[in-house]
This record gives sequence, structure tokens and C-alpha cells, in this order.
Amino acid sequence: MIAAESTELFVGPRTALLQVVRLTSPTLAGPVHAHVRGRGLHSPRHGCPLAEGPFGYEVAVDVSEHPPGAVVPAQVVVRSAAGTEQCAFSLVVGSPGWTVHLVAHVAGDAPFSALRAHLDLALTDLAYRFAVTSAELVQPYWDTFPQHRSLLLRLIAEGRVEVVGLESNVVGVRPLLSALPSGSSLTAASLGEAERSVYASFLELRDSASAPHVMLPVGDARSAPNPWVTAIHHDWSARYTWPRVICSLPRDYYVRSSVPVPRAPEDDSPAAVFASHASRLTGATFPTAALARAAHAHPREAFDLRSEVISRSLAALTSTMDSSVVVWNPLSAPCTDIVSVHLPSARNVHVESEGSVLPTLVDGVTVTFLARDVPAHGWRTYTLVEDDIDHGWKRGGGTEIASTHFALSYDPIASLVAVDGPVLPAPHLIGPVSVWHSEVGEKMVGSTTVALWNDVDHLDPSPLVGVLGARTPPAGTLPSVPSRLSLAGPPLGPVRPAVTPVFARYWLHEPAPLGGLPANLHLEVLGPARLRVVAVSDGPAFTGTVRLSLPDGWSASWETLPVSLPAGGHVAAEVSLVSPRTPGCHPIRATLEGLPFDVYDVALLTVPEWDAEDPVEVLWVASAPTLVSVRAGESSVLRVVLASGAHGDLPVQARLLSPRSSWEIVGPFCVGGLLPARGRLPLDFTVSAPSWAAPDSWSAVVRVAAADLVRTTAPIRLEVAG
Repeated sequence: MIAAESTELFVGPRTALLQVVRLTSPTLAGPVHAHVRGRGLHSPRHGCPLAEGPFGYEVAVDVSEHPPGAVVPAQVVVRSAAGTEQCAFSLVVGSPGWTVHLVAHVAGDAPFSALRAHLDLALTDLAYRFAVTSAELVQPYWDTFPQHRSLLLRLIAEGRVEVVGLESNVVGVRPLLSALPSGSSLTAASLGEAERSVYASFLELRDSASAPHVMLPVGDARSAPNPWVTAIHHDWSARYTWPRVICSLPRDYYVRSSVPVPRAPEDDSPAAVFASHASRLTGATFPTAALARAAHAHPREAFDLRSEVISRSLAALTSTMDSSVVVWNPLSAPCTDIVSVHLPSARNVHVESEGSVLPTLVDGVTVTFLARDVPAHGWRTYTLVEDDIDHGWKRGGGTEIASTHFALSYDPIASLVAVDGPVLPAPHLIGPVSVWHSEVGEKMVGSTTVALWNDVDHLDPSPLVGVLGARTPPAGTLPSVPSRLSLAGPPLGPVRPAVTPVFARYWLHEPAPLGGLPANLHLEVLGPARLRVVAVSDGPAFTGTVRLSLPDGWSASWETLPVSLPAGGHVAAEVSLVSPRTPGCHPIRATLEGLPFDVYDVALLTVPEWDAEDPVEVLWVASAPTLVSVRAGESSVLRVVLASGAHGDLPVQARLLSPRSSWEIVGPFCVGGLLPARGRLPLDFTVSAPSWAAPDSWSAVVRVAAADLVRTTAPIRLEVAG
């Protein structure tokens, strides 16, 4: 029994194309001959035996008398050693002229060996092309292997490598795309299976294509090149005329297919919105470096950066006074939502708007109210008025709370219903519970707290930001305010790293340093007593000094090296070392001076232990608390003590990792210091609960990095006690 199916495959010269019909049968044996017949269909009856291809036995049919998309009743006749068989089928006339762009790619967090493997294949096979999907990978590779810079730039210039990303520090490279769409891993056991996978993806993608081109990113973006990409490129072109399947770059796809290049996503975060207007209206410097860093940083660091940008921006836009509140809306549409502000000290007040008294909740020093119709990208001002009325929470009975949109009943098994808002997910609430009422909404308190605010149809955090102060007129939209010409003022965000010096191989632990790294260095171990120091420029010409820091008992052929680098240049120098006979780990540190902050690299050299069965640990956490507890309005130190058995000083950085809800309570995110040889170093974080903080607890850890060494503390419980 045979089966016949038309395909979108074409063979032959472009002036005399033949469409491929695929045949499959478990009974075919020996030489196979076949032809297709039907109205306006022509295929040779006495040709060579059919070869079995990736899609089965393939019969070439002249369909030139029919337009693409036509459905033609057809019959295939097959002769083989098993006899003659016939099969009726519907031949759908295909559309020639399509191109499938196979885009191999390597991601920003792939190891250097993966990028090098892609480069090696590009040098071996001229057909191979690949995209680097983040400049964050190119830059570290560029710094570590400056001898490959000319090769990388040549391949980019030849259109065989493309850098994809929002921005690039690589000299002369400007990415066309901000991101690469997801594609296929192209995992296959054979070339034929890989080709069938590509063909299936082509059929799926072409329906949504605006031109006869489809782009298919292929391969594992964190590994060496996919083994099938170049094989498909060469084998497919030898078999088929259309569709073409070629190794390609994103740029090729957009240029050849005339598909509009997608716009890079705009930063519409509140930090970017407020900073853009504060910069335009006050002359303050837009925080480009801080927002660029926040886009790639750890979520905690991104939160700190954006919070500081918002604070500085709104401070620049708001006059200082404590008798009114300016509510700011970063959204592109008017917004009604709950706003909370924290007063310097407890006061009995209510909120007014244009003479009307608003429902108000006063909880200690926190004032909460509903701000209505705050203009898009604008503000509305509210007045705080002293009175002698109790606007606090009032204890209620029962096990149900309600608002304008929701009603929530406590049930030990589940919590349920919406009045006219979306259905609530069951909150994790363990009894006993208590119910509280206020002018603004109600809350239920048990193992956690669930609040329902009036006239708010969601439980998400409010996008509105309240600031103590005033602005004239009492309401408006920032885009309509004329800009003020002035010299650039103070920046609206940080411009350099909070913790310095910066580790040269920063990519092992974090994104590129805040503000970029216009020069860098690399320390390469050539042998037990030989090092190579490489200094590189990633920006303009650079003049500085490389300084070596040696452990006690070591000497070097040089300890200070002046460097003068042209833009994009590099210089290398070898250093010979004489070591003591003291066994253990000996850190050699090279520091690049001449930037606004120093940059260092560390090589950990080892003198063999006399007793190899009990080596000394290089870095460990000597002590860390199990609990840090504070009450509202109090603060306490969270101290982690590091210890080292190394025979030289080690620069260290420690990051405190904790849940989002604790970020306003504990900080800073990162601290650093110099751990002395065979000594100890205390590193301090602060747990500080503002006076309005509610009782809560979280689990946190401190992650310590020294060069490429990483250590993590046991869990630490943070607590705001009731």
C-alpha cells in the first residue's frame, strides 16, 4: 500500500521548475519507478530509478499549467520489485520562491568555549553565519582574548557574524535588532530528520509571513554550533531549488525580505517616565547608565536603582512641604488607585481634593486614600487637613470582608468570590483571623494580611506614587509642560558602581559595571612562575598604570607597568615570579589604575602542600547570624564574617539575597572589602524597619564572591517583630 502527498518542494532550473510529490510505502523494494498523471500534470514515465530522500521517494512533476494553490485530482503509478501499485490523491500546487533563513546563535551567558567554537566553524566553512544574541558576551570575550578582535570585526564586516542586543560596547558595532525571536533546538538523530524538522517549521511559519522569507533561529544558544546547520545548508541546496534553506543572519532576513525591523522596546518603567520629564523640565542629567544597568541587573539591584531614579526625579518635580501630597501617574492613561504616603511623625489628618473630603485611613504615620483620575504621565495634588476624627482601622466581627468589587469569606480550605471584579486566587490564610474596617477598605488578618480597597478592581500594587509636597497647578500632565532651557544639572541616578574596585571578570557574577568599563585587564597564568598581563581599551585612548600586589615572600620581574592604549587597542606584558616555599594558595592581584575607579584581576597560584590530605581552605564564612529581629522604628546590623587561608589579600563582594517584600527593610544589596591574608573580614548589612512596617519575616542568604570563588551562608531569618 502506497501513499502520495504533494509538497512545497521544487527541483530543476528556475525556468522549468518541477514540484516534488513524496511517496511512502512499507512494501516498496528494489529499484523504484513512478510517474504522476492528471489534468495538466506531467512527469517522465521512463526515467532513472527514484532515490529515497529526506521525505521518502520523490517524484518530480511539471505543474506549470496550474496556478499556486490549485487542487488537482491526480494518480501516481509506482513500479518496483514488489509489483505495480496505484494511488489517487489531491495534488496541491505549491508556491516557489520561498527562502528559509537558518540563524545559528550563541547567547550572552554562554561559555567562552561556545563562542570560540562558532568562530572556528565560521573560519572552516565559509557558508556558516551566526548571531551573538547579547553584546554582554562579546564584551567579556573581547576583553579576555583581545588577539581575536580583528577576526571578530572582520567576520562582522563580511556579514558572517551579527551582534543582537539593545546596545553594544564593541568598537564600531551597532546592533540592528534588540532581540532574537525564539526558534528550534533542531535536535535530531540524522540529517534527514533535521531537514524534516526545518521543513515542518517552514510550513508553520510561512502562513504568518508578509514576504516569501521566514527566519528560523536554530540550535542551543549556550552550546557549540548545532551540527546540522551547515549540513542542511549544503545538502538542501544540492537537492532542491525551492524553498531555499541557507545559513543566514537576522540582518539578511530583514534586508532581503523587506520586513520592517521591529522597534526596540521602549523603557516605559516609572523610573524612565519620571526621569525623562524631570530631565526635560529641570535640566537634570538623564540617568542613562543607571537605567541601562537596571535592565540587566539582579532584580534587587534593579529595584534599588529604579527606586533612586524615581526618588530623585520626583524630588526635582515636587516642591517641598508636608501639608499636601502630589500623586504622580507614570502610565500613559489616566489612573484611579490607592495611594499611601508616610509622614515624618504621627498626625491626625484627612485628605481633601478641591475642597471635598476623601475617605482616609491613618495607620500610625501612614496615610492611605483613593486618588481618582490622575492624568496620564501627570499629577494631582491633595491637601492634608488636621482634624480630631479617628481615621484608623476599627475591629469588626465575622469572617468576611468586602469592597466595591470583591467579597472574601474565610474558609479553612479555600477563599472565593468576586462581586464584579475578577475571581480572586485563594490567599494562603491560616486562622484564627480577625476582620478590620476603615473608610478606604477592609482587611482580614491571619497568618498573612489580605486587604480589599474600595473602587479598586485588582489586588496588584498601585502604579501611582505619592510624594509629600506640592505642585502648581493642582493637576496636569507633564508632556504639556514646556521645557526649561538650562545647563545639565546633577544626574537623576547613580553614575558609577556602588562597590569598587571592580572585578575585571565581572561577567562571572554580574552584568557590566554601572556606566560601562572603558578599559580592562586580564591576568593569564602561563606557568607556576609566569604570568601575562593584558590591558585593553574598549573606548577612547587610555593612559594608566598596571600595579601588581604580591603576597609576602614573592618577588616579580616588575610590579608597576605604565600603559598607553589607542582606542580599541591592547598591550600584553609577561612577568616572571619567584615564589616562597610556603605551601598553600597565594593570590596575585593586578590592578588597573587611571579610570574613575580601579579594576582588578586575581590569579590564585598554589604552592603544593606538604600534606596534601588536609589542604587549607582558601575562603569560607566564619560566622553569620541565624536570626536578625527588629521592631518597627528600629534597626540592627546583619554581620557576616569571612575568613581566608590564602597567603595574600583577597578583594571580596557580598550580596544579600532576600524576597521582594523585604527589600525596603534590608540593605544595601552589595558590600565589599579586602579580606586580609590568613585573616578575617566583617561585612555589615543593615536591617532597618520604618515606623510603619508591619510584623513579618523572611528567609535570606548572603552570597560572597572573591575572584572566581563563591561561598553562600546558611539561611538567615529576617524579622520585623510585633
